[in-house]
Amino acid sequence: MKRSSMAAVFLSAACVMGSCGGGASSPAQPAPTVAPPTLPAPTPGTGAGGGGSCPLGKGNPEADCLAGSPRLQPAVEAAIDALVQKRPELFNTSEENGAGTRQYRVLDGSAYLDGVIANLQSAGLCAERTIDGERVALKDVNAYSEEWDLITAKGFIRRGVHAYQTTCTPASFPLEPADIVAFVRTGLWAYECNPPVATPPVTEAKLPLGCAGHVTATPKDRKNHPLPAAIHGPDVHWELREGADIVTLEPDWRWPENPYNKMLVPRGRLGMFLVCATLFDKEGCVRGQTIP
Repeated sequence: MKRSSMAAVFLSAACVMGSCGGGASSPAQPAPTVAPPTLPAPTPGTGAGGGGSCPLGKGNPEADCLAGSPRLQPAVEAAIDALVQKRPELFNTSEENGAGTRQYRVLDGSAYLDGVIANLQSAGLCAERTIDGERVALKDVNAYSEEWDLITAKGFIRRGVHAYQTTCTPASFPLEPADIVAFVRTGLWAYECNPPVATPPVTEAKLPLGCAGHVTATPKDRKNHPLPAAIHGPDVHWELREGADIVTLEPDWRWPENPYNKMLVPRGRLGMFLVCATLFDKEGCVRGQTIP
């Protein structure tokens, strides 16, 4: 098939560009002297998704998280203070985000968050990074947990009640990846056609015989947010359950290293097809048909 034109409707930009499940990032704000620190998402077992990291046990994936009154602020402040004292190389203590605030410039954002978490754990609390890798979740009981945003977009320590984000009831962590993935959204997102084929909306899942169809699977959480690959991993299973004589299911040549993207290529016949993607015990399918 000639790949001479492309009609695309994007259903999930995070799935199209790179790995499916990539979470949205907050726009970076320019810092006056240095760029904001890079905070990579944690890998399962060391941050979000590490279900064995807390002696208090697992959290509840259906916890309600709302802003309230923080209870663990003294522990958070003590963990930051201890890190400033023990790891001074992580900070520029001559530069503060407000004179006398002790909100120093952070020179290594990832090491800073990991150090605070380690200090909280040493104090007997359960603590880990949130799914986006940019905040800290902690608890001292399973009845609730708190989330704290401890670094500003400009790369300074954030302290006090301004660092507190939400309280989750009951505790929302730790969770295994299978607990975090609530469902898999599977669907066509683009056509690649020989001109002058007119294409219907991809939401109709109608594949013209003169086109190939890009299909993607997106693991999502219970709030319909796409999840980063560091959480869900690569082990998605694709299956063409119906219509093997109508279409073929092939690797997507544009993203051959991404297992969450595939292509549907018509065999020149009209008929129905059913394609499913399964991750853990969550399954998402798209039923479509070829058209002239």
